[in-house]
Amino acid sequence: MSFRAAILYASVGTGHRTAALALEKWFRLEIPDSEVLCLDTLSFSSPIVRGVYTRSYLEMVRHIPQLWGYFYDTTDEPRARDGVIATLGELTEKLNIAKLRRMLEDFSPDAIVFTHFFGANSIAEEFAPRIPVYYVNTDFLSHVFHRNPAFSGWFVSTEETVSQHIADGLPAERVFLTGIPVDPLFTSPLKKSEARKSLGIAPDEMVALVMGGGIGMGSMAAVVHSLFAGKFSVDALCGTSEKIHKSLSEEYKGCSSVWVHGFTGDIPLRFAAADVIFMKPGGLSSSEALCTGTPMVITDPIPGQEQRNSDFLLERGAVRVLFDYRLAAEKARWILSSKTEAARMKRAARSIAKPFAGRDIVRKIRELKDQ
Repeated sequence: MSFRAAILYASVGTGHRTAALALEKWFRLEIPDSEVLCLDTLSFSSPIVRGVYTRSYLEMVRHIPQLWGYFYDTTDEPRARDGVIATLGELTEKLNIAKLRRMLEDFSPDAIVFTHFFGANSIAEEFAPRIPVYYVNTDFLSHVFHRNPAFSGWFVSTEETVSQHIADGLPAERVFLTGIPVDPLFTSPLKKSEARKSLGIAPDEMVALVMGGGIGMGSMAAVVHSLFAGKFSVDALCGTSEKIHKSLSEEYKGCSSVWVHGFTGDIPLRFAAADVIFMKPGGLSSSEALCTGTPMVITDPIPGQEQRNSDFLLERGAVRVLFDYRLAAEKARWILSSKTEAARMKRAARSIAKPFAGRDIVRKIRELKDQ
């Protein structure tokens, strides 16, 4: 029997969209005759408000991240939820969410799945419980915005997140511990030798992958400079930041050991090919990297969700943290030269990796539909 799923995300950063696209693939794999509608909720808002909403977040985390962290932390309690979410709900009503509701009614989904809370409250109040509306958390810990009682169920990544929902008085039987959904490719990552052959990287090169996040943040230049000076080959991924991409490309023009890229679609290969990864602790990108077991060093966590992700991973021994960008090469060399450190980090990463999270989410949604 055919199954119709609507997957909704907001194009703030890149992780929420990546999670939504991963779920779309899992629906098609698990339910081959399924129909999947994958939509950006922000695309239904007016251009002015969409620009303000997206730019305000990006500018805040780029230039005054402490302010974002303050907002994130101070609103993370049930008492704050009603006021803030009610305001956001009222706002989304003004952002042409009515058009999204009509599209969903015409599509007639069996389930609606959100990977970002924008617009979720309005849609849940309109459709649930007639049509179940689920929330998929894309970080290792939850925020009160994600724990909206209007949802039919929640898919979360850790035991701590389950406990957060229960502490809010949400029904435990509707909170499902699955992990953060990643692309099916991460269920069987290539061996390092195979990945390097595909990318044209020599087997004996010492390779550090440096990522500034999907929006190209952080002190990438300083990290790349340290690694280059330390005789590493550097694979620098600048995300969507044209400024960082241009700057690094000009600085290392003609240099055969520094490869500068913008947004790339072959992340699974690059994770597998690297000896060590320097990256921001986004929930989705971290979950992908965990599946490969490549040692991770955290840089530039945004206060709020990324700092919590960093703390979670550090507590479990899956990552190290870089405090001084000038010492990136020293940190990488210490990890890789130790007889035990890289192996210990790899074991820790794989112990918490959940490459089949997307599959488990789809199976549970279908199971609930059949009950």
